Amino acid sequence: MKIFSNFTATLKVKTMAEWHTLYVRSRFEKKVFTALTEKGIEAYLPLQKTLRQWKDRKKWVQEPLFRSYCFVRVTPKTYHECLFISGVVKYVWFDGKPAIISPEEMDMIKAITSSSYSFNSYPTPIEIGQKVKVTKGIFSGYEGEVIELKGKHKVLFRITELPVSLVVQIPKNYLQVL
Repeated sequence: MKIFSNFTATLKVKTMAEWHTLYVRSRFEKKVFTALTEKGIEAYLPLQKTLRQWKDRKKWVQEPLFRSYCFVRVTPKTYHECLFISGVVKYVWFDGKPAIISPEEMDMIKAITSSSYSFNSYPTPIEIGQKVKVTKGIFSGYEGEVIELKGKHKVLFRITELPVSLVVQIPKNYLQVL
């Protein structure tokens, strides 16, 4: 009887495991992935094969599909263990909750990266008039509207949640399209 109860308890813990996204230091993705798997934590780092060129040669290398991100499947018990691994910055959060990736989305990412088809990832384009949310910096959490694009990397952004109209120049990578 004891063996059966241990089996069901283990099964219950496994079903509570969910996929989360870790934000890691730049160029530490593979080191973090290795450290996670050595600790027995289920992790996934989608890689893509790219041709890199140096002054003297060209070489095909495996690079992370999503720079500075690594996926982990953790239970509430093992959730905090990941934060103590060198190179891990934090978990990715949206709307005050940890961002949980559905098993279907993870299966899709795995299927795409394991297929023989060529693929690329592109950031979601930001356009004038779009509603966006700030994800980094002192305005993190605020929502607003893009009113002007300033070159490749900056946008003028009107924060609509404040009682006054405030226009701020913010880097594009600080914004998430709603």
